[in-house]
Amino acid sequence: MQKSNYLISMANKFYYFGFGSNMLASRIHIQNPTAKRIGAGRLENYRLDFHTGSKNWLGAPATIVPTPGAHVYGAIWEIDMCNLKDLDDQESVPDGVYIPISVPVHSLTSDSSITCRAYHLTNQPQTEIHDSGAQNNIPFDRQPSKTYLKVLVKGARESGIPEDYVQWLRGIKHNGKEVPAMEEKLELDQVELSF
Repeated sequence: MQKSNYLISMANKFYYFGFGSNMLASRIHIQNPTAKRIGAGRLENYRLDFHTGSKNWLGAPATIVPTPGAHVYGAIWEIDMCNLKDLDDQESVPDGVYIPISVPVHSLTSDSSITCRAYHLTNQPQTEIHDSGAQNNIPFDRQPSKTYLKVLVKGARESGIPEDYVQWLRGIKHNGKEVPAMEEKLELDQVELSF
């Protein structure tokens, strides 16, 4: 009896890998109040990138792109199935902006692999430019807003992601734009970027 209750309980939840703004608890809880952070995770053979524009964030949102040998850190969340549609809506799945995918994420907390739902942009970037070190040559449509990048940095720190990755995030070129309502709501005034 106890075992079947456990299986029913797990069927009512899913794991989600947040590598962008949803690394930050106060951000994910806006639309997904049941989200419970499991810990930091590492996704192999994908890179973090930014592409196109977001009206809400005033810059390029994050995506993950299949890239052999690369890796992306993020937060692993356990979320009630009742919030699945809310998460899809937040990621603009009905509008065709993001596509949900299933990926194996290595949990840094439990040292095990967890199959997670993640999202990547429908319109993926074709070139790899953020790792090259030449941040001055990043096209405007590949730059996140200053506010969005601050959310990523704060969320990465909060999630327990390795400091070298946090420092890499801090150094990504942003477009200088700020979203005052989100700066205040997510308490971003203490977050520092490299430029």
